[in-house]
Amino acid sequence: MKTPKIAILTPYLTPYRINLFNYIYNQKNCIFKVFCLTEMGENRNWKIDNEIIYFDFELMHGLYKYFGNKELSIYFNHEIIKILYDYKPDVIIASGYDAIAYWLAFFYCRIFNKNFILWNGSTLLSTTQTKGLIGRIKRILIKNTDNFIAYGTKAKEYLEYFGADKDKILISINTVDMDFYKKKVEEYRENSTFLENRDAYPKFLLLYVGQLIERKGIIKVLEALNKLHDPQIGFFIVGDGPLKYKLMKYCNDTNLQNIFFEGYKNEDELCRYYALSDVLIIPSLREVWGLVVNEALASGSFVLVSKYAGSGFDLIKEGWNGSIFDPYNVEEIANIIQYVKNNAISIKSRREKISMYACEQFSIIKAGDSFLRSIKQIEETI
Repeated sequence: MKTPKIAILTPYLTPYRINLFNYIYNQKNCIFKVFCLTEMGENRNWKIDNEIIYFDFELMHGLYKYFGNKELSIYFNHEIIKILYDYKPDVIIASGYDAIAYWLAFFYCRIFNKNFILWNGSTLLSTTQTKGLIGRIKRILIKNTDNFIAYGTKAKEYLEYFGADKDKILISINTVDMDFYKKKVEEYRENSTFLENRDAYPKFLLLYVGQLIERKGIIKVLEALNKLHDPQIGFFIVGDGPLKYKLMKYCNDTNLQNIFFEGYKNEDELCRYYALSDVLIIPSLREVWGLVVNEALASGSFVLVSKYAGSGFDLIKEGWNGSIFDPYNVEEIANIIQYVKNNAISIKSRREKISMYACEQFSIIKAGDSFLRSIKQIEETI
């Protein structure tokens, strides 16, 4: 049986996907190359060091446009067919179907009798297009795909809804370098100045990490905090985006204190906030996954996750390492914040166990092995 040759299509390289692809490369189970639709999304601030990339990758030429007000990216890579024809992969893994390049790759596989794997994170909670023409188009691609990698049980349900054969779906996870966050946060907490730095803030600290945009639901958390109006509660808002000044105005208009707008932070800087905070809250009104949940759990944090974020259903053990809530219900958000504040000592006592469990169960190794198993399933057809 020959070693399979794989082409992986992804919008652009991100730190967490570099870790995943490095792991797959190091296993030497297949020959693969990553093809990026663009260099970097306009709504992202990552800085990539090429020296940490071990695998072969190529940036494809084409047109890219991001419509921030609609959170919509348009990619058009006119070279894709020629690139695939020259590379001659046995298997193409596409990280979605929201770009013309993915569809051209799908048709390439159908024309040249190659295998097409859809790497899916979409859920019925995160999508707005299930019916009509768009729904029918999705169903055509999914029903004619050879194999699936679904990160999360909700992503698997999505694929089945659109007609995927459940026996062809391999459930994986979306994840980050969990050990990195565990180690860095422990270093911050063990630093001789940590307690002094922590004492500069309120007794109980909430943390939000992400873009400041409408669908992230941050305003609902501020409304809940305004309802509580507890001077012992502080809220770190780490990230940037067009909603920043609206959120700041709300805090000013309601005289809401101890809200700290920290701006965008890189991985190292972010670990300081995981170390300082007691609880991470993800109030998204729509979210495919939410990798900050992985990061926080690796740090030993208790995590409050919106029921519209896919990660909560696979990463959260209700009441032990976090809780799932309705982000539209301000009363519920206020109550759950009050609950975790009242039980902060008990929650902190579980930090090490939460961190260890997360690093064991949601590692890059587990995610990478899922990829390799999916490829293995269709090797016999190559």
